[in-house]
Amino acid sequence: MKANVTAGNLNTLLEIEHNINTILILSGEINGNDISTIRSIANLTVLDLADVNIVEGGSFYNEDKEYISINKDEIPEYMLSGLDTISSVTIPNSAISIGKRAFSGCSGLTSITISNSVSNIGPFAFENCIGITSITIPSGVIGNFVFSGCSELASVVFGNSVTVIGEAALQGCSKITTVTIPNSLISIGSQAFKDCTGLTSITISNSVISIGDQAFRNCTGLTSIAIPASVKSIGENAFRDCAGLTSITIPNGVTNIGDWAFFDCSGLTEIAIPNSVTSIGEAAFFGCSKLVSVSIPDSVTTISENTFNDCEELTSVIIPGSITDIGDWAFFGCTGLTEIHCKALTPPHASSSFNGMNKASCKLYVPRGTFAAYKSAAGWSNFTNIIEE
Repeated sequence: MKANVTAGNLNTLLEIEHNINTILILSGEINGNDISTIRSIANLTVLDLADVNIVEGGSFYNEDKEYISINKDEIPEYMLSGLDTISSVTIPNSAISIGKRAFSGCSGLTSITISNSVSNIGPFAFENCIGITSITIPSGVIGNFVFSGCSELASVVFGNSVTVIGEAALQGCSKITTVTIPNSLISIGSQAFKDCTGLTSITISNSVISIGDQAFRNCTGLTSIAIPASVKSIGENAFRDCAGLTSITIPNGVTNIGDWAFFDCSGLTEIAIPNSVTSIGEAAFFGCSKLVSVSIPDSVTTISENTFNDCEELTSVIIPGSITDIGDWAFFGCTGLTEIHCKALTPPHASSSFNGMNKASCKLYVPRGTFAAYKSAAGWSNFTNIIEE
């Protein structure tokens, strides 16, 4: 059925129209009362609102019997939520935003066309739309949990005007294999791609300044990633459990590596930490069992607790002269360590930092004239081979 609607008049049109079928193509204006009518159409599958203007007035109730009001040019909250017969929706060309949970639970939805005018997609807008396989987002802010539970979503194209990917926006979209972040994006939200286990490739643009907590956690298909020079911070657990990750480039510009950032990246063999880094978080490389060597820059003053815990293939480490404190169990279980080069003239505080490793076979190299200081310092005195260099 095609119809030109005057706001609030759709119900009257449908009462005299006997050929509704399951397809509804509208033009003109609609308000909340018309949305209520749309929600009441049994077995509606296709809704085309490209030539519709949404205007204020009227209201509807969602599936939870909550009252929803309408704003001009906004897809309202819960607009089609819970309607599992809908398979195709075209957003109005005049729409500027998509409200919270607007299409959540539309399990039959396979096609959604979002107009270029949309600048904001609200939280949970497409939650559990398990039929969607691909989507193009032209611009604006992608809210929190927008595509959470979209288990069949395999392709996401971000337009050049997308600025923010919100918290858990694509969490659990395990069929996505590749993502290109546009030059307009400034931040990747926490958990944005968490559990995207099929993701094998991601290109991060040089506009991104922060990678949020758990942003790529458990992306087990990722094998390598290049972080651009624009990034200043890597959040907590950002790449945790990325077991397939073998190499990563951290640019000179990153100042902070968050707690547990690379925890259990069991395939990681090398990591270069640039001089811009001033803080390496707790357990940042815990469980990186294939990591062979690491050099810590002079910009770092503290090695946190558990930083390299269980890095069993780590054979050598350089500790710069700037280090004053090494946290508990920082090198616990580093059974493969054969040499440590500590450049600090005063032994850093390290009471239990090297527990669980072989201090008899690992050679400890220290600055000339400091042998006695290290031999009497807690955490260092148990090394059998202390060598001045």
